[in-house]
Amino acid sequence: MSATLDFMRGTETREPSQRLDLMALLESIQEDAQEAGEDVQLHGQIIAPYNGKPLALKRCIVNLVENAVRYGGQADIKIEDTEAEVVISICDKGPGIPEGSLQKVFDPFFRLESSRAQQTGGTGLGLGIARNIARAHGGDLILHNRSEDGLCAKLNLPR
Repeated sequence: MSATLDFMRGTETREPSQRLDLMALLESIQEDAQEAGEDVQLHGQIIAPYNGKPLALKRCIVNLVENAVRYGGQADIKIEDTEAEVVISICDKGPGIPEGSLQKVFDPFFRLESSRAQQTGGTGLGLGIARNIARAHGGDLILHNRSEDGLCAKLNLPR
């Protein structure tokens, strides 16, 4: 029941949009992770303020960073900022996701392994919530396996 409520809260869009310093938000997430002993690197800059929902965006990005660290040992965050959009790619060096499951992982309660939730925590809701947040901002969240080891989560946020 609690997991279902978390999922519903994650799709809620009542938070007002506002101009925010998305770079400062990313730096804060990186600092928090590093203070917890996690390997999180940040590359690139966001030049202009972004109009969005700060708490929702933080929830989305923190989920992606935590997944990268949990399943891939580290998170490498790359930022691309253009006039049209901000693209935040969060990549790891883990095992990736089987090609046939790249879309299924967005389904509520879907887990790659049933025992994984007990070992690593989680309910199978985080990626669905993250994608819903991206879409509420007019963007999307796309997952792809890297040619070398690992997975990249690409968060596209139009300006």
